[in-house]
Amino acid sequence: MSGWRAVEVYGTFIKLTGELELVGAERLSDSVNRFGAFLHFRNARAEPLSVNYPVLSRLEPKVTIAKPSVILICPLDDDRDGSAAMWRETVAYAAAINTAAFSLVGDVHLEPGHDLEDHLERHPGDFLPITNLSALWITTISSETQALQRPFALLNPTAILSFSLR
Repeated sequence: MSGWRAVEVYGTFIKLTGELELVGAERLSDSVNRFGAFLHFRNARAEPLSVNYPVLSRLEPKVTIAKPSVILICPLDDDRDGSAAMWRETVAYAAAINTAAFSLVGDVHLEPGHDLEDHLERHPGDFLPITNLSALWITTISSETQALQRPFALLNPTAILSFSLR
């Protein structure tokens, strides 16, 4: 059994919108953090984050994305599905995080007794779940900005430049 989940994928200058396949009762984070360097999408379209960066794109039936190039993955629906068996107790911490492309704030969810640095060292390749995300695209020197607010997102830990728990 599998299903498709509509998501936005943010790189430094490009946003890709498409559908990611979830296997069985997997959560979005399980599918993204599964072993492998690539994610496979269907019905995807790339568009620039800025009008100054044109992208020639059309709707592509199949697209492969390199995980190391991804900064954020945001589901387009607020469907909080997944298996109850996959649930783990976590503690929410307000955090401010900077990447080379985004400055963001939100709540990170960590295992009790662990801080964010410990979590990142223990799970170096796993995308970090963030709720109540507010992010500002900061790669342009002009007055043009791109802001996003999402109830849930996954952040690539290799994109993190700095962080602070509040």
